[in-house]
Amino acid sequence: MKTMVSTAGSGLPGSLSSPDVMASGAKAGPWLIERELGRGGMGAVYAVVHEDIGKRAALKIVHQRLLVPGFNCDRMLLEAKVVNQVGHPNIVDIFETGKLADGRPYIVMERLDGQSLSARADAGKLLPDLVIEILLQVCDALVAAHAAGVVHRDLKLDNVFLVDNAENPATPKVKLLDWGIAKVLSDDVKHTIEGQLVGTPQYLAPEQARGQAVSSQTDVYSLGVMAYELFLEQLPFQAETAAEVMAMHLRMLPPPPSDVWPDVPPALEDLLLAMLQKLPGQRPTVLEVARRLQAVRDDLVARAQASSRVVRPPTAIPRDPSVPLRRISAVELAQTATAALPRQRRWPYAVGAFALVASTLLFLASRVGDRPASAATTVDIGARSPVPARSTSAAGARAGDAVTLAAQPMLARPELGPDATMNLALPARQAAPQLLPTVEPAARASTVPSPTAHTPPPRSTTARPARPHKSPVAPRRGPAVDPDGTFDPYR
Repeated sequence: MKTMVSTAGSGLPGSLSSPDVMASGAKAGPWLIERELGRGGMGAVYAVVHEDIGKRAALKIVHQRLLVPGFNCDRMLLEAKVVNQVGHPNIVDIFETGKLADGRPYIVMERLDGQSLSARADAGKLLPDLVIEILLQVCDALVAAHAAGVVHRDLKLDNVFLVDNAENPATPKVKLLDWGIAKVLSDDVKHTIEGQLVGTPQYLAPEQARGQAVSSQTDVYSLGVMAYELFLEQLPFQAETAAEVMAMHLRMLPPPPSDVWPDVPPALEDLLLAMLQKLPGQRPTVLEVARRLQAVRDDLVARAQASSRVVRPPTAIPRDPSVPLRRISAVELAQTATAALPRQRRWPYAVGAFALVASTLLFLASRVGDRPASAATTVDIGARSPVPARSTSAAGARAGDAVTLAAQPMLARPELGPDATMNLALPARQAAPQLLPTVEPAARASTVPSPTAHTPPPRSTTARPARPHKSPVAPRRGPAVDPDGTFDPYR
């Protein structure tokens, strides 16, 4: 009967009382221990420095509890051989191996600055485009490893390290770690751990849980669990015990990704379910996974570009009260309205705008024409009638005063011509002149018209009251502002 050895660790430093813990200042060959960096199911990792040249590195030492009769020391040291055999920039570099005095093997690898993928996922949701970039780098490392005949067998978020990328901080560089239980397909069985199943239950492929032969498709299944967890923020199978999780991997189908993410791209959902097939032969290869991930990335980019091209109504811009509003004439409103319309739809609005402008001008002309006509008639009478001598009678006094009052404003208003007639050619926006005082009937009777002058019909002597000027009515709502800064009256 085989037992399960999980490589899932807490990642936290161990207690100093544990025999597996290396205290600060201890030595492993020429390397001095500085501090513990992390701990997993197979061993612990320490920050070390070379005592002679000062080179900084990371040191991994296998747990002492694994030193059982069935454990082969060369099994641990095989990791250095595997990594050097692959030689890929997305795989951690190992440059020295050795053994401690108690027989525990160790390996020395490059020290990385960054964080594990599991820590990054726990800190916050990863966007789909970033998840795809990370998975594509993992695929590159696996393609190189499978081409060299090596299967990782322990893919999980803890074994993917994100290195700070100075050239592109938004996309970290991936380093694939922990090749300690990797299997060289062409190697013999003496490097396996007899009677034990190694791996992490949450990421274990069905054939791996049964103790069957592993292949490159075994890594595809574990990579599918990682992708499912990163995209949907949950594992496909979750239970209280490792045995229950392994049983679910063997017999149950994963929940459809669309149940968790309704807008998941169909191509991504199909890929995740294909990677989690129970039979290895039904899963895609790593190269196929990379190709389909790139297609999903292109689909997401097209979605983002399409959503950015959607025309949205402009949001209301609060008006600065310190800036006065600019009054817009009817002609400008008509020009603004017709400019924003298609050519085939402009003519009805242009005709309506022209009618509106024409009616407004006719209305203003009628108002301006009435007032100057009345004032010109009154002034013309006063101008052609000689000013009589001041009479001692009351009627004469009133007539002289009325004529004098009517004649005085003629000299003060520039719009009256030298012949005391009203100039009607006024600007459209200039205020119409006010009505002058009219001559009373007694004054009309005392004036002697010219023999050749045409006698006009009697006019009403009652002065027409001036029409009060109405102030413009404030709009019921504020004008909407177009993106180009103009006011659109049709909103």
